[in-house]
Amino acid sequence: MIDSLSFYPPHRFGLVTQIAALLLLIIIGTLGLRQTVQSPIGPGFLLSLIPVLLAFILIPLMSYRTYSLWRASYLLERDGIYLRWGLREEIIPMDLVTWVRTEENLDTNLPRPRFRWPGAILGVRTMPDGTSIEYLAAQSNQLIIISAAERLFAISPSNPEEFMLAYHRFAELGSLTPLTARSAYPANLIRRIWRSPSARYLLLGGFLVSILVLVLASLYIPNLTTVSLRLNQGGSPTEMLPSVYLLLLPVLNGVLFSTSVFLGMYVFRSDELRTLAYLLWGSGLFTAILFLISVLFVIRAG
Repeated sequence: MIDSLSFYPPHRFGLVTQIAALLLLIIIGTLGLRQTVQSPIGPGFLLSLIPVLLAFILIPLMSYRTYSLWRASYLLERDGIYLRWGLREEIIPMDLVTWVRTEENLDTNLPRPRFRWPGAILGVRTMPDGTSIEYLAAQSNQLIIISAAERLFAISPSNPEEFMLAYHRFAELGSLTPLTARSAYPANLIRRIWRSPSARYLLLGGFLVSILVLVLASLYIPNLTTVSLRLNQGGSPTEMLPSVYLLLLPVLNGVLFSTSVFLGMYVFRSDELRTLAYLLWGSGLFTAILFLISVLFVIRAG
């Protein structure tokens, strides 16, 4: 007899939409950066920074949303239900499940999350009776609602009929080894990381050095006419460029540091890979220091 069954939300449309949005953000950020390095210092320079900053903020968010949809799953077994969506995990023991129904069989209309897009119907809303409903779904229709411990969960398995049949079959069998209820949120992971002194110092150090790289570059750009980002074989500056090109260094550092931060957060969840997380954060700090030295060298040479 099958002990468990895995179900997945419909991926295709959401993944295509989110990957397209991610590529668009990359293009916007690249064009904005190109416009920035070609703009003279002044209002135009500041305006051209806006798409770069927006892309810098939204690309990590969209990347996480894409990853979360790709790895999302709903696992059913006779002892309980596992809901996984990115770093969000929920384990519901079967004895805490009050009922599981399709949305069509409910007597009330469900409030949808305020901010949603294809592949990311996520968030918590409050029902008229005060009950909280959390959405872990890829689409707004064909939802299945799970009631457990005075809370509701809205999910969207790609084959809801099979999900309902599997739930009723496992519920009738009864639980053999009751599970321990567990809720894991991205915020919980951040708190765990922050409680680690080593992680806290590495992340704060990398962030502060990255800010210093950006501040120094921004302060000295108006005072320099040209800069050189390359050296010849003798170690002398070559290929003089407009000073605004100095902004490339903090931008590139920001991309590399953000990548090390998010990769480190991902592997930190595993006790076996935790050392790798510290190495990633340490490399982010070390890289930021190298970029700081580079900015100081370019300023001195200019």
